[in-house]
Amino acid sequence: MYSETTLRDVIHPGDHSLELSGVRKALNIVLFDTRTLSGKLTNWLLLLLIIAVVVASMLATIHGVGEQWGSMISQFEMWVLYAFAAEYLLRVYAARNRKHYILSFNGLVDLMTVLPLFIVGGSMVMVRLLRLARVIRIAISFPVVRALFASLKGSAQLLLGVLGTILLISVLIGNMIYILEPGTFANAFEGTWWSLVTMSTVGYGDFVPKTGLGKMVAAGLIMSGICMFAMVTAVIAVKVGQMVNNSVRCRGCQHGISDNYLYCPHCAAPQREAQAVEGEG
Repeated sequence: MYSETTLRDVIHPGDHSLELSGVRKALNIVLFDTRTLSGKLTNWLLLLLIIAVVVASMLATIHGVGEQWGSMISQFEMWVLYAFAAEYLLRVYAARNRKHYILSFNGLVDLMTVLPLFIVGGSMVMVRLLRLARVIRIAISFPVVRALFASLKGSAQLLLGVLGTILLISVLIGNMIYILEPGTFANAFEGTWWSLVTMSTVGYGDFVPKTGLGKMVAAGLIMSGICMFAMVTAVIAVKVGQMVNNSVRCRGCQHGISDNYLYCPHCAAPQREAQAVEGEG
């Protein structure tokens, strides 16, 4: 469930000198190193187990299924929860850098997965929310998903700026529409909800401006929303494009480039010759 390109729990700066004992080394390979057959089998089995328990918990929300199979599904979830707890403890024991694993994103998700075991009351909202961590574990199991989120790190500030602007416009227009049409919107919060829904061009129709001035504000809000949300889409599309195209590194300058390039666009180094020279050595 851990990407081969991000084996930080196996190989982490400063951990190369750490010598593991026989049992700990074997567990480290089985639980973390997906480059080995045993590691792949273990992580795929865990992934299938997570998918099974997620599907089972969703089936339990169906009225007829929940009444007939609810107790069996609850017992299955409990046994899987014990298995996750044992897995987490083994990962903490086997990790080369235990502190790094515990504080890493993967470690925190693993911990969230087993927290319901220590909280009394399976019907608590907190327990139900923590169970959703299993879905997160499925998501981070695929290298392409991890690579996608990693590619968006460089654009986090820009994305936050765009989303923050959308929120500010929603609050501003929400208060404005409440002032213009107090009979339609009971308070400014309803106006803000309407403005956000209108900007996203979803338009639930639960609130509709009645006056001509209110409709003009809505029209401007729709146009600005198209532009603002298009910016978010453009930023994500560019980053995904870079992730897909910059799949190899230039032999000369080490920039990320597409594997279709005959020459590096950064340093003009011929890629075929560089590869041929390396192969001859």
